[in-house]
Amino acid sequence: MHIKRIEIKNWLGIKELLFSPGKINKVSGDSGTGKTSLVEGLEKLFTNKNRRTEVIRHDADEAELFVELDDGLQTTRKVRAEKADYLKVKHDSKAVASTEAFLRQLINGEIFRPIEFVQRSAKEQTEIILNMLQIGWTIDDIKTWFGEVPEADYQLHILQILKQIENVYYAERESINREINLLRANIEGIKRDLPANYDGEEWRGVNLQALYKQLSDAEESNKRLAEAQTLVDGLSLRIDDIKQRAANKAEEKRLEYKRQRDNLTAQVTRLEEFIQRDQAVIDDSDRRLVESAAQLDNDLEQAIERLRLQFQAKKQAAREEIQQASEQSRVFISEYREQIAEKRATLGNVDEHERKDLEKITDHETSLIATEKDKTGNAQEVAADTVLIDTVPLKESADNAVAMKEYLREWERMREIIREKLAPKEERSAELTQKIQKARELPKELLKTAALPVAGLSVDDQGRIRINGTLIDGLSEGEALEFAFMLAKEQAGELKVICVDGWQNLGSRQQEIIESAKHDDYQYFVLETVEGEPLKIENMEG
Repeated sequence: MHIKRIEIKNWLGIKELLFSPGKINKVSGDSGTGKTSLVEGLEKLFTNKNRRTEVIRHDADEAELFVELDDGLQTTRKVRAEKADYLKVKHDSKAVASTEAFLRQLINGEIFRPIEFVQRSAKEQTEIILNMLQIGWTIDDIKTWFGEVPEADYQLHILQILKQIENVYYAERESINREINLLRANIEGIKRDLPANYDGEEWRGVNLQALYKQLSDAEESNKRLAEAQTLVDGLSLRIDDIKQRAANKAEEKRLEYKRQRDNLTAQVTRLEEFIQRDQAVIDDSDRRLVESAAQLDNDLEQAIERLRLQFQAKKQAAREEIQQASEQSRVFISEYREQIAEKRATLGNVDEHERKDLEKITDHETSLIATEKDKTGNAQEVAADTVLIDTVPLKESADNAVAMKEYLREWERMREIIREKLAPKEERSAELTQKIQKARELPKELLKTAALPVAGLSVDDQGRIRINGTLIDGLSEGEALEFAFMLAKEQAGELKVICVDGWQNLGSRQQEIIESAKHDDYQYFVLETVEGEPLKIENMEG
C-alpha cells in the first residue's frame, strides 16, 4: 500500500502543497522550505503525534492534512487552534469502525526514517527494535513469573521491562547484601569477643546459686572439720592452759588472803601495843601519884600556908586528871580487846573463805576441763565422719559459670541479629537471586516465541541488540545504514513508506539505495537539503 496523493495546508513550514508521489520521491530545498514538515505531516496524519508544540502556521487558525492511498482509502485530519481536532477516514470498499485505531494499524509505531535511526543512540535504537518484537504478555504473567508486580515502566517492551525488573531486584539485592555483610561483620565482632566455641544454651540453664551453695556447703564442712581437728589437736594445750589459769587464780587468792592475814595481824599487833602503852600509863599512875604527892608535899612544905589552898586544888585536879586518863585508858583497852576478838574471829573466817574459794576454783577448773573434753569428743566424731572436700574445682566451676553467663547477653544479641535481621535478609537475598535469574532467563524463553524482524538480529541476556553477534553500536557506518534500511522495511506495516532525510550526506550510497528501492515494494520520500533552493519534489525512478 502506497500514498497516491498528498494535500497539506498551513502545516508548519508549508502553506499549501499538493502532489501525487511516485515510488521514489526526492524532496529537496533549502532549510525551512518544508521538507521535514512534509514527513512530520504524514506522521501526524497516521499516528496523531506531533514532534513540535506549534504545528499550525502563524498566519492561520487551522492546518489540514489529506492523504489518499492507492487502495482508495482517504484520510483527512484538521488541527485547529480554537476547536477540537478533526479526523475523517473513508474507504469505498471498507467499513472504518475506529478511525484512530484503524490508521495505527497501517504502520508499526511510526513512519520509519533510517538515517534518523542511525543517528539515534544505541538505547533509542534498542527501544525501537524491541518494539518491533511482538511478544505477548500480561500483568498476570509478571505475577506468575515473580510472585508480584515489581516496580517498572510497563509501557516499555517486555524485554526492557524484564531488564528494569532485573535491575530493581539487583539493586535491592546489592543493598541487602551490603546490610548482610555489615551484619556478618557485626556478628563476627561479637564472636571474637566470646570464648571459643561458646554455646549460650549450655550456660543459660546453669544455676549459679546451686553452684555457689555447693561451694558454700563444702567450705562450711571443711570449716567444721578444721575446727574439730583444732579442738582435738589443742585439747591438752587447752587443759594445761585451764590448769595454769586456775593455778594463777588460786595463787592470787592465796596472796589475797595472806595480805588479809598480814593486815589483820599487823592491826592486832598495833592494837596490843596500844594496850601495852595504855596499861603502862595505868600501871605507872600510882607511882606518878606518889611522886606528884611527894613533890607537892615538898612544895607544900615550902609554900606552907601561901600555897596550901592552891596545892590542894592542883592536887585534886591532878588526881581527877590521872583518874580520868586511867578511866579513858580502861575504855580504850576494852574497845581494843573487843576489836582484837573481832579481828581474831575474822581471821578464823579467812581460812574458811580461802578454803571455799580454792574449792570453787578447783571445781571450775574441773568443769572447764570436762567441757573441753566433751567438745573434743564431738570434734573427734566430726573429724572421723567428715571428709575434707577440695573446694578449688568447685570455686573454679562456679567462677567460670559466672564468667560464661556474663557473655550470655552478647551471645543472645548475636542470635537475635542472626534470627531477626540476618536470616530474613539472607532469605530475601536468595529470593532476589532467583528472581534476578528468572529475569535473565525469561528473555531467552520469550525470544523463542517472537519472530525477529531482521536475519542475524538477536537480543542478549542483558537486553542488548546484536547483529550477527556484534552489538548495534559496534557496527560500521555502512553496516549500520544497511541494517537501518532492512529494519525500515520490516517495520513498515500495510503502508509501506520509508523516509530518508539527509540524502545529501549519503554520497556514493545514494545510487545503491536507489537501485535497491527500484526492486522492492516500498515507497520512498528522500529529503535533500540544497542551499538557496525552494521546495521541490521530483520522481527518481527514471
